[in-house]
Amino acid sequence: MRRPTLTLALAAMTALAAVPAAAQRKAAGTVLEGQVVCSLCWSEADRTVTPYGAKADLECADRCARAGKPQALAVAEGKGVTLYLLGPGRLKRSRGDWLDVIARRVKATGRVTVRGGQRHLSVDALEVLPDPAPGS
Repeated sequence: MRRPTLTLALAAMTALAAVPAAAQRKAAGTVLEGQVVCSLCWSEADRTVTPYGAKADLECADRCARAGKPQALAVAEGKGVTLYLLGPGRLKRSRGDWLDVIARRVKATGRVTVRGGQRHLSVDALEVLPDPAPGS
């Protein structure tokens, strides 16, 4: 007679082995580098032509944050940019938003999940990176 617990454990181990190691690491936690942006304001311009961070972007991000719209981490991946909506993880923030680092380059460590077709990053640690040198 087979034990159901053993069968389930073997099935789970087999399923986990079929998941690529990179996907397992991403599910368990990951480090992403990118720019903190307003998830709505980001798409108002072609960011390959108009970099994010102008005064109008910051004012829009402030209005959106007051309206409860989420900020995101814009991460260059391949030829495009992927937005990860930012949320609290182990990192406890005094504010509910990320405006203190809006338009800044950061390295964020956390857990990536996908809900409703949108990537979310629960932030466990955040490091603000130096701004790039002019012309780079």
